[in-house]
Amino acid sequence: MRLKIYICLAMVITFCSCSDSLIKFDKNGQNADTYMEYASQAESAVTAVYDPLSYCGLYNFSFIVLGEAPTDNIYNPWGDGGFGPDLVSIHFFNWDNTNQYFGSRWNACYKGIARANYVLDNINKPKDISDKEKTQFEGEALFLRALYYYHLVSGFGDIPLSTTVLTPAQSNTIHKSPASEVWKQIDADLVKAASLLPVKFDKKEVGHATKGAAYGLLSRVRLWTKDFKGAAEAAAEVEKLGYSLVSAENFIHMFDGKMQNSSESVFEVQFTGGHGRYWNRERAETSVLQHLWPRISWGQYLRPRKTWKENGDIEYNILDIFEKNDIRREGSILIAGVDSIYYEEFKKKSVFPDYSLYSDFRADLSHKGALQTRKFLYHNPQNWRSGGANFSKGSAINIPVIRYAEVILNRAEALAMQGGKTQEAWNELKKIRDRAGLSMATISNSDNDALIAQIKKDRRIELLFEGHRWGDLKRWDELNTLVDAGMKFKKEFTNWPIPLNEISINPNLK
Repeated sequence: MRLKIYICLAMVITFCSCSDSLIKFDKNGQNADTYMEYASQAESAVTAVYDPLSYCGLYNFSFIVLGEAPTDNIYNPWGDGGFGPDLVSIHFFNWDNTNQYFGSRWNACYKGIARANYVLDNINKPKDISDKEKTQFEGEALFLRALYYYHLVSGFGDIPLSTTVLTPAQSNTIHKSPASEVWKQIDADLVKAASLLPVKFDKKEVGHATKGAAYGLLSRVRLWTKDFKGAAEAAAEVEKLGYSLVSAENFIHMFDGKMQNSSESVFEVQFTGGHGRYWNRERAETSVLQHLWPRISWGQYLRPRKTWKENGDIEYNILDIFEKNDIRREGSILIAGVDSIYYEEFKKKSVFPDYSLYSDFRADLSHKGALQTRKFLYHNPQNWRSGGANFSKGSAINIPVIRYAEVILNRAEALAMQGGKTQEAWNELKKIRDRAGLSMATISNSDNDALIAQIKKDRRIELLFEGHRWGDLKRWDELNTLVDAGMKFKKEFTNWPIPLNEISINPNLK
């Protein structure tokens, strides 16, 4: 059966929302000590480990808020309701430990870690589990635990580290571990996961972590730890597994719902529509990326960055990062009054925004040259037809966690950073630029420093709005460059503050 993150499993365990503890309780005669007696229960437990990926703290919304809002990719001066004010605070670096996005990231990840630890602690218990099932379930739990820890340590720095289920007392007194120890554990988990996971699953089982997902994440993690040789090797393992870049014509369809789980997808979070529960942020089967939609008049969230000085001159324009004829520009950003798109409901391609088709586009889009995020703009006409009236239906687009394009860029960067492998790195970058419709004629295959700078530039463009920008600038030690884009960054904003609720429960986290 296809893995759907929204499934509510008949799990007989629950987890503290603020730590990686596990609370036992009895339900119909089963509890945390007896639940994983059978392979079917182990499968349900593993599926539950995937569940927090769809929470607000991760790929429901925060992946783009925490990964893009405080960067030179985004301008977000306004926001209302339950999501907006804290998003604006993230964007303008008015950070404090009560911001919901830091809290939701912490809670989602530690819930996932607790569930992964439960599976790994009990993987030998099922009486009827086959060796194949045991190997697969263990590999999935290890990969997911690594992914959750990655999302914590890359943002917060030093954090609590546990690889077994904790009692409530233990979780409420645990100390932070140095970030270096957490990174080491992530690396070990991914190496082992890669040895256990299959290369692929049957199409009906789409959504499960694979060997490629483990190696792909490992290549990213090793860039963070500056193990460039290891990062290149991990990325090379992915390149052996049969992934391929989609065509230039299909680039946008990886993000608009038309081409999910494509040949370029190494791992993506599965969302689906039609099941409601939008207002329960931890049980929604859809994401809340409809905040980006152009027909929600008040939804001025996460717009491509274009700002002006007091005298009216343009201060910063994200369009300047693109070379002429780069297909990724129109695949990532729409320019009002310039670009044309296909309107599914009317079976017509015309200028954006076409007021003859819809009269209620967001007001700022009436000005030629205004910018609209193109990625994650759902093709489904139902989500265009009624504007804000369909807001609560959410967005059912899958969210890419690891794309093959990123893995290629990981390898290009890792090779270049080793020195002496400039040509090999150049060859990797060529794969990305060829798909983008760009020449390599002006890209040096001998000037290593210039090549590294170009790899960074292409990485930003290729992964635009996918949640990577903040982390990339942080690991490159280039967050200070945000000031050049007119942002209010200061060095004290390098790590996110640990949520106040967690410190209140466990003072050791101060």
